Amino acid sequence: MQSSRAFDELFDGSRVVRIHPADVRLNDKRCPQQVALKVRPDVPRPRRPVTASRALTDRPLGPLYEVLDLIEFEQLTMEEALIRWRAAPKRPAHPALVRWTEHAVRGYLTAATAIPAAPMVPYGEALEPVSRTWGRQRGPRKPGDPEMYEEVVAGRRYAGHGVRELRFVRTGSVENRQRDDVETAVAAGILAGGRPVLSSRWDRNPLKLGRFDSPRMVRLVEIGCADASFNVLFEGTPEEAYARYDSRVESHIDKVVVGGSYRPGESCGRCEAVLTCPAIPSVPGLLGVKGGDLPRRSWSVTTGRSYRRCPARAHMENLFLPRNSSAEENEAVTRGKAVHAWIENQHRRTPQRGCEPGDVPGPPEKWQYGGWTVTGLQARLGIQMIGDHALVCPLRDRSGDAEVHPERAVAVYDPDADTVVVAKADLLYRVAGRWALRETKTVKVLAEGDLLEEYPQLALAVLLARAGVLPGGEQCRVELERLTGSGPVVTEIEASAPDVVAQARRVLEAYVSPWHTDARYQAKPGKACEDCPFTQWCPDVAGRSDT
Repeated sequence: MQSSRAFDELFDGSRVVRIHPADVRLNDKRCPQQVALKVRPDVPRPRRPVTASRALTDRPLGPLYEVLDLIEFEQLTMEEALIRWRAAPKRPAHPALVRWTEHAVRGYLTAATAIPAAPMVPYGEALEPVSRTWGRQRGPRKPGDPEMYEEVVAGRRYAGHGVRELRFVRTGSVENRQRDDVETAVAAGILAGGRPVLSSRWDRNPLKLGRFDSPRMVRLVEIGCADASFNVLFEGTPEEAYARYDSRVESHIDKVVVGGSYRPGESCGRCEAVLTCPAIPSVPGLLGVKGGDLPRRSWSVTTGRSYRRCPARAHMENLFLPRNSSAEENEAVTRGKAVHAWIENQHRRTPQRGCEPGDVPGPPEKWQYGGWTVTGLQARLGIQMIGDHALVCPLRDRSGDAEVHPERAVAVYDPDADTVVVAKADLLYRVAGRWALRETKTVKVLAEGDLLEEYPQLALAVLLARAGVLPGGEQCRVELERLTGSGPVVTEIEASAPDVVAQARRVLEAYVSPWHTDARYQAKPGKACEDCPFTQWCPDVAGRSDT
């Protein structure tokens, strides 16, 4: 594993910190150290030369912004802008993203016309689009601060009649979206005190700012492109905007700048410091494939399964396009997720204790947990499975030194594949000094066959254990807990056995190899369309007649 010092040395000599509102968004899944690196534009990034011309754009809102620029700054109609963009996009886009962009443009423009006019704007008048971003700068407030501290907003910007307006663009709906007060406060403060950014906002040196044109009112709006929804997050005078930027906000920003802790997960594949990150072990050859000319990516068993069903679906998942979750969830899937969520919560209890047969939800005909509602036969079966888990819960006879990590993310970098492998273990635990990784599955009927083929996450767990990157190193056990209609079954996988390791490699290679070289993610219409949550965006969906 790399040393922490190697990573921290990236910060040495950094003189500039540049914050965007999204950087301070409250999110317990983000890696603090990754964000701390992101906000330091003058830090040299370790890069691998790649030929990424084959790669599709991975920015879901990038094409939307390109089309809106044509409409707002070149006065094209929506249809004219879409035609020109389709003919010459800045980066090639997947056909599903093209379809999504067409929908998003209409959603954005519909919401924009529905937003009430800002105070001080005469009837019939409109704010003008602003091409330059707004930013503000200050020097250090205390010893140890960077020489230059900058805050910048991007988004869609508008001004006129003494008003400045910033619109956050979201891919989904904002109708019931939880608001982030820190993000709002930072954005409002920049609107109130920012100046036009004359240099590139990607410049590693301190930004060059233009003349300050003091607004009399600032407004912050968010737009949901999926359904043309919108929220006015802030509207007030500059003085009111500055008042939102209080000591609590300053304290949170200080924590963002310092970073200091690591949170491995899906975003590691996009982190520029993964080569030196002490939280990401390097295991050459883990995936059994060699690197190509595509940018670094993340891979998980979920990615592999989605790709095998339909490459286009895997790509749309990676883009986080709005999804119709009801399409992919039947009664059994809903019951399985509810059971998993309930057991996970039991394992997170403080103080830790083993699950008891009576630790079950109710009433038996209908119960709800984690956003999932289970009814009828599935409700009764789910309660039985949760009660059965108590019979095989690894904490039921735990010793005093037990350690438990439910839903623990494990990330490993394979330099041969130039891919970050991410695994989320249902449970990593230590009892009596020995570590184990346990996967829990809910199945109505116990199936026979090769367990690694049936559950490829076990194959990945075997290789991670073999590589010594799980807690406990090579001695970490790999277990499968199956909760069935006829009772619980726990099976230990012989992770050190050569034939098991060889089979694990064969299983994973079949999932990884096709994905690793694919740059286009063509759709595979057919049975996979039946429960795909992205059929609204896919032009190749089986049975579609409007292509």
